[in-house]
Amino acid sequence: MWSRLSKLSHQSPWFPRFCAICMVVHCLPTSRSNRPLARARSVCYWPSMYADIRAWCDQCYACQRWKSPVPHQQAPMKSSLAQRPFQRVAADILELPITSKGNRYVLVVEDYFTKFVNLYAVTDQRATTVAECLFNSYILEHGVMETLHTDMGRQFESEVVRLLCEMLGMKKTHTTPYNPKSDGMVERLNRTLIDQLAKILLACEGEWDSFLSQVAFAYNTSVHSSTGFTPYFLTHGREARTPVDMVLGPNLQCGPGQNSSNEFVLSLQRRLQTAFRQCRDNSITASDKQRTFYDRGQRHHPYEPGDLVWLNDPTESHRKLAPHWKGPYIVQQRLDRGDSVGVTYVISSPFGNEAPIQTVHYDRLQRYCLPVTFPLTGPSCTPHVCLPSLELPDLALSPTRYDSGTPVPSPESGVSTSPSLEGSSFCMGTPVQVSRAGRCTKPPARFADYVMR
Repeated sequence: MWSRLSKLSHQSPWFPRFCAICMVVHCLPTSRSNRPLARARSVCYWPSMYADIRAWCDQCYACQRWKSPVPHQQAPMKSSLAQRPFQRVAADILELPITSKGNRYVLVVEDYFTKFVNLYAVTDQRATTVAECLFNSYILEHGVMETLHTDMGRQFESEVVRLLCEMLGMKKTHTTPYNPKSDGMVERLNRTLIDQLAKILLACEGEWDSFLSQVAFAYNTSVHSSTGFTPYFLTHGREARTPVDMVLGPNLQCGPGQNSSNEFVLSLQRRLQTAFRQCRDNSITASDKQRTFYDRGQRHHPYEPGDLVWLNDPTESHRKLAPHWKGPYIVQQRLDRGDSVGVTYVISSPFGNEAPIQTVHYDRLQRYCLPVTFPLTGPSCTPHVCLPSLELPDLALSPTRYDSGTPVPSPESGVSTSPSLEGSSFCMGTPVQVSRAGRCTKPPARFADYVMR
């Protein structure tokens, strides 16, 4: 053991078997590293004590599976803007209380460019019901969209919807699993829809399915903050006549000198071209503003192929005592878009007991810290890494996971318990240590405050 000669109110023994000390102080129900560090300092001391205990706590298997990084890691915002009406249409299912007509769900459909909204009350969310509603109610009214974007719900990823898109020549895209931010536009609309329906039901008697058309019309005839125009105007080329026109008078679409139909059509075409150009500019400005606020203080450290990561599992994390993360997984590929760094990753399980390939968003991943073991005896204490054994329980704290399993010789055996210094920053057996590059380095001057006893 070593003891410090000065700068301490009491002599703290230097304990070379820090693996055992770290295991004892961290196995108690404490926080990351502050409390274990304070407990260890009360009984012993060794050089680089804080860094060692911090590294030990970070690579704890149970802590990694339960705790999330603070602040939470967040990928930068990626926007996909449409350039023309019905180029990209988003659809989602919203569940509400069942009504007397048997309606329980709302099929929400919104165009990415014009922000025009259609709401359909349906009794169930089966794939056939969704496909019939999309075709009979939406496509026959607005025409075939170029791209249909949804989440990964079974009703949207079914064979029926896939065949519908294939027959009509539509491209089908979807979000990554458990990442509603990939369809943020329609998710934000759901919040607005619930807010408006709740206010109407407080003021009027009835059920929510009786007011869907009124809410959709009010939304479509209001100026959208992102485009600067009403969705109705961008879709139909004119503003809708509302009850306000009965009080203020009609808003004539034809100005002076537009007596013929051809003149009106040409004027309408020019207005739409100007409106579409301004709509694109306003959408880009609004997207940049949203990105500025979203990316403020964001922590994004991209993963590279071959990195080990944890995967957040929402199906289990809602349970109070269930671990929030599962894995580890190996990053196979990062899906970059052009010159920008991608935020979607392809991962796989190294153990072969789950789906071979998964595509997930960056926000659901956390870097995996490899358990580091240090042999307590032998010619070298060079650290080596190992993956946790699959036979052990997930939350079990087994010493074999972190220790090398080499028996520690007793003092009577005559074998020194001080490992060599080569490649390690934890042992101080000689005044000079040799790095892996072959250079001889001396310990810091503060180590002169220690004497062997």
